[in-house]
Amino acid sequence: MTAKSAFPLLVIVPVKSAHEAEPLFLQEVGSSRLIDLTLSDAESLRDNDDVMLCVTTDDERIASHIETRRFGWSVKARGEDELQGNYFTTLRVALSWAQKNSGKNFGAVLILEPSHPFRPKGLIANALEMFDRDPALDTVVSVVREYGNLWTEDGRGNLHRMTTPMGRNFFREVAGLCLLTRPKTIAEDNAIGHDVGFVVIEEQWALIDIHGAEGVDMARKFYDILIRS
Repeated sequence: MTAKSAFPLLVIVPVKSAHEAEPLFLQEVGSSRLIDLTLSDAESLRDNDDVMLCVTTDDERIASHIETRRFGWSVKARGEDELQGNYFTTLRVALSWAQKNSGKNFGAVLILEPSHPFRPKGLIANALEMFDRDPALDTVVSVVREYGNLWTEDGRGNLHRMTTPMGRNFFREVAGLCLLTRPKTIAEDNAIGHDVGFVVIEEQWALIDIHGAEGVDMARKFYDILIRS
């Protein structure tokens, strides 16, 4: 399924390097850099005239790498004080900056986290279709079903098994894979609004979440399997 947007769309890929000696997301995975896996997903939307692609980063090395791709990316790079704030501030500043520089009135913002580099085929297209089909939705987010017994922790650190009706569905948010939301939600320093739609992820390999060297090794092993299959 080809990802198509029926409205002006801003794609944000937020990247923080934590001032690493060698940025995590510039590590090689196969013949590409780790961040390239997420950029390739976003670039599947390049055929849409009303799509702007924007990376936020606090590291000039990441900014330089992105600019060499020459696929119409806009980079909000280090030196912008606002990018030193929290996650929601970064999104809000990126949205404001993109609106000012493009003149577009975006109908939605798609957030793709590079720490989740493996997205199932059709994920973004399904989210866009759901968003377009139901104008009442504030947000569409990727989730995974939770099976088995759930436990909760009280304020004193004690664990309790939760009792729930048979057949009740539980979902865990995996927003790093795909989060599609209204600009007004981001303007209010949120990422997820009140009315939410789910795109359910069935593939367990899509849950690979990279935050260090072990995660990079896992990504390399899975990428090799993916290429061979």
